Amino acid sequence: MLDHIYITHRPLMFHIAYRMLGSVSDAEDIVQDVFSQYMQMDRDGIVNDRAYLAKMTTNRCLNLLKSARRVREAYMGPWLPEPLPADVGTGTHDFAERRENIGYAYVVLLQRLSPLERAVYLSREALGFEYRDIAGMLDKTEVSCRKIFSRARNKLLEATDNKPNRMRRKTAQATEQTERIRMADTPTESQEQFVEAFMRACDTGDFKPLLSLLMDEVTLLSDGGGKVRAALNPIRGIDRVRAFYEGLAAKGVFREGFEAVSINGEPGIARRDDGVVTMVITTEREPEAPAYGRFTWC
Repeated sequence: MLDHIYITHRPLMFHIAYRMLGSVSDAEDIVQDVFSQYMQMDRDGIVNDRAYLAKMTTNRCLNLLKSARRVREAYMGPWLPEPLPADVGTGTHDFAERRENIGYAYVVLLQRLSPLERAVYLSREALGFEYRDIAGMLDKTEVSCRKIFSRARNKLLEATDNKPNRMRRKTAQATEQTERIRMADTPTESQEQFVEAFMRACDTGDFKPLLSLLMDEVTLLSDGGGKVRAALNPIRGIDRVRAFYEGLAAKGVFREGFEAVSINGEPGIARRDDGVVTMVITTEREPEAPAYGRFTWC
């Protein structure tokens, strides 16, 4: 019985924890800790295992985020969520379940929300819980949860809107707004184009065709996880990004080890050293733009 509950609800628990925390290892730990606690509980009064495990996972994530707040504030340089390469986990089927609706750009966007906004937004939009259930999970009123959800959705919309001065209708565009936020989670053929261009550049040493795919106002974000060197500030503009590439190429960074992989279910690039993923590159096309406006380097 417990094995069936674990197998059935583990993907859901991982989805919640990974979206909330942006860390694969922390999400795995949360799932194990929550289920270990669940196994020791008197479960006779639990009517809905899915909702109860979702509540436990969400609240455990909120507690962890609160305790990690000071560490995050003192972090050197941009903090990026941990990418999820295709071989992370215990098997292909397990990963196929995990990666559903957790594209990397979407996870990055979620980090713009406060922990509470993230919890409410994910519970409502990604998991489909009713407001009364969310209120019970988070010890809030339904009215409060509705307001928090609306605020979170507006924040995400602003982050994906390349026309910040455009006037928006509040009610009529609610469905359109949600769909635009989801677009950050949609794999595209253009991402494969970038991956192919990057791999050719690594083989030939000529990065001009790759750079031609980037917008003049492109932004590069890099995060070394506090373990390796990375740019402390975002690199903005095609000229500075070109200099960044040329500097790395001169050091021999692109000579070997890179391969096309699936990152959060989307085309991406990874470098392996002795079989271990040590670098991941993902891209994001700006809405309605013919070229890439941002890519991340982890």
